[in-house]
Amino acid sequence: MNTEQDMKRDLEERILSKRQQIEFERKNLSLATEFSQENRENPEVMEESKNFDDPAESVLDTDEVKALRTTERDLNELIKQLQELNKG
Repeated sequence: MNTEQDMKRDLEERILSKRQQIEFERKNLSLATEFSQENRENPEVMEESKNFDDPAESVLDTDEVKALRTTERDLNELIKQLQELNKG
């Protein structure tokens, strides 16, 4: 049976893993935005300029953004669990 110490260690490892995953996903989203073909269009051309000021999220795949948000929620839940375990 898992002891409280084992449960804390498991939660801490899962938290670290989630933090690394979030950092990786944020970096990928940042790079996707920075190097997106839409961000390299010439705004002087009328047809291309209509999307020039669109927010970065419009360039990103919404599934990627949703996955990042889900991972962030998972991390917050793990942190809450660890805090509750530390209180008890």
